[in-house]
Amino acid sequence: MTYLWDLIKREPFAARREIVIATGVSGLANAAIVAIIATAAQTAGYDNINLRYLLLFAIAMTLYIICQRYSAIRMVRITTNIGQTLRVRVVEKLIDSEMPVLERVGTNRVVNALSRDATTISDSGEAMIDGLQAVIFVAFAYLYILWLSLPAFILSLASAVLSVSVAMRNQQLTQTLLGRQRSREVDFLNNVNDAIEGFKETRLNSRRRADLRADIRATSTAVAALREEIEDVHTRSTIIGRSALYILVALVVFALPTLVQTYNKVISETMTAILFVVGPLGLLVGIAPYLARANEAARAICELERQLDAEHASAPRLAANGTPVTLPEGAIALEQVRFAYKGSDGDLFVLGPVSLRIEPGHIVFLTGGNGSGKSTLLKLLTGLYVPDSGLILSGDVPIEHDNLQSYRERFSAIFSDFHLFRRLYGMLGTSETAVADLLQRMQLAHKVQFSGDRFSNLELSTGQRKRLALVVSLLENRSVLVFDELAADQDPAFRRFLYEELFATLKADGRTVIAATHDDRYFHVADTIVKLEYGKVDYVGPYERHV
Repeated sequence: MTYLWDLIKREPFAARREIVIATGVSGLANAAIVAIIATAAQTAGYDNINLRYLLLFAIAMTLYIICQRYSAIRMVRITTNIGQTLRVRVVEKLIDSEMPVLERVGTNRVVNALSRDATTISDSGEAMIDGLQAVIFVAFAYLYILWLSLPAFILSLASAVLSVSVAMRNQQLTQTLLGRQRSREVDFLNNVNDAIEGFKETRLNSRRRADLRADIRATSTAVAALREEIEDVHTRSTIIGRSALYILVALVVFALPTLVQTYNKVISETMTAILFVVGPLGLLVGIAPYLARANEAARAICELERQLDAEHASAPRLAANGTPVTLPEGAIALEQVRFAYKGSDGDLFVLGPVSLRIEPGHIVFLTGGNGSGKSTLLKLLTGLYVPDSGLILSGDVPIEHDNLQSYRERFSAIFSDFHLFRRLYGMLGTSETAVADLLQRMQLAHKVQFSGDRFSNLELSTGQRKRLALVVSLLENRSVLVFDELAADQDPAFRRFLYEELFATLKADGRTVIAATHDDRYFHVADTIVKLEYGKVDYVGPYERHV
């Protein structure tokens, strides 16, 4: 339980101390109830109410209820806070990380950590407080048994050691199985994502749909099998633990009276204490799998955080006041820039070396076949990818960690896998009239309205979504606009508007446009054509020479 305990230790010491004290008093009161009942039973008789023991019982019961409730509420508050803190912290680290990190981590792993794992940790508070209270009660109850009978105490201790040993051994196996289950659940999420994102493709190809369905069933079956195996381990632990307790009861009733001459005098009190202990010990065995799941969830989130932290050290540094370091604007230049996608067997794809200069207010078109490196070059130009070698310059100033974020702030980009936010984050308070004008200009006014910093509708066609993304990009009012196949999925009339009117307007305003496109019909609009082939620059120059 080391990972879960490490998370709890981060909470304030005072809060943890209060919980331990309250739980200790609750456990002591619980044990006192057993002792009071066992002792009062010796004096019970017809028409004979022992008010002293009744009063002691009421006091112990009140202490138990108050302290148990207090410690449970505080512990649930702590674990809930841990789950919430983990969610926010992981998201913040994810936001602060670099793009290749997210690509390596994988979306489904992050979603699983933020939803299932954080919830599992949040829900573990009640189990932990029940377990702690049970441990304290058992400890006091065993002391009471020791006071009554040393032989009964030795047998009880041996039974407890056997139960705990079996539970601990099975705990290690459970932890291993939970790790395997988690891996298969991520695979299942990937399959589900394929089913949702690839819905159109599977509807058009029955064999693809059948293969995907078979894969989903196989993954789901594997997850179910691992869950059954985990529950089987839990069941074995429970059976062995409870069997040990029942054997203890049998030994106390059948064996000790024949071996210890004076034992008959305390057999009633001893049996009462042991029978009261059976429940808490069974509880400890029962909650072990739930705590194991919480510990596995904590391990997964901690590993995710460590991976993000390893990359976070190289994230762009900001100025002391939290704003990007000042960077003068000017021409954008790449000097012998090289970038490679890494794989286990080496470089999977290499872009470069690329040398390129883009003047302010120019229109630059990137062309080339699919897989030639256009999107990768755009991510390098915008600072989302950091070059493996070479330099990127802005106004003859080299881009380094100190000014990388300031450099990124020059750009507004619409990539092929762009995301639309329902709210205008970063531009809250934007004039609704200005947005309405742009929606009208992009022929979206009949589909989308804007009010209270929110767009009313994002359920649009691909082409309409790109136009809405263009509205947001224009509202950002950045000096450099980057478009990755923006004209794709647009009708001929809007393409003509985009290339011949909008780009010309942006250029007249002194803004730079960098667009990856296959629309050779409009290449004449560009000041510079950059043609890529297999990660290499095949041509850089004006359209006339390219023709």
